[in-house]
Amino acid sequence: MESRVVMPSPLGPLVLLGRDRRLAAIEMGADAEPADDGSLAAARTQLEAYFAGELLAFDLDLDLDPPGTQFDRRVWDAVRAIPYGTTVSYGRLAARLGAPRAARAVGHANGRNPLPIVIPCHRLVGADGSLTGYRYGTERKRLLLEHERAHDASGSKRYILLGADRQPYASGLRGKLGGHRRSRVYGRLDCPGALRWIEKGHYVHHRVFFADETTAIGAGYRPCARCLPEEYARSRRDIGALRAS
Repeated sequence: MESRVVMPSPLGPLVLLGRDRRLAAIEMGADAEPADDGSLAAARTQLEAYFAGELLAFDLDLDLDPPGTQFDRRVWDAVRAIPYGTTVSYGRLAARLGAPRAARAVGHANGRNPLPIVIPCHRLVGADGSLTGYRYGTERKRLLLEHERAHDASGSKRYILLGADRQPYASGLRGKLGGHRRSRVYGRLDCPGALRWIEKGHYVHHRVFFADETTAIGAGYRPCARCLPEEYARSRRDIGALRAS
């Protein structure tokens, strides 16, 4: 089932397109007739919070089928890992993906991104820092980057964390631990294993953040054996004790 929401923004009207209750595309400056079934309420709320300077990162269910090749998906995952308020050159991102000569291909993948802002392709710039190659115009790209830098400097950030009830919530404090939705493993933000997968362009789409260890465990996640060996060993002992009882 498809849904369509038209919302105002500092960049002009945004059209949010959804499939099966997931956000599938965002179009800027387009004219469309709304067909709102309520399934995109979270997307609209988070975009409004982003433009208000109250949201650092999005936590939404996305539908990226059918657009995008396998390389496109790797680029989009890597773009989502670029921190709020910062930029990376096309060439540097290509190098992170293990294809240092593929800067042009990265640019083409960026141009096919169906979810601007949520997949922040505006954070990619030329090697000299120039604002090139933005599908919706360099003026919108400049506005987005200036918006993020202004709110990053003011400290009015909001981080999306996962609670013990497995529901996302906004916090003024950065999460202390990161986790992966599919593996249900949590660990330190500087975990070598997690960073290795992020550098390859994987992992990002399923990443979540926790305020503390108690919350992560309450949400059903287990500690990483690599970066939290003591917590992992304790968890294994606890599981063994439960099975023996």
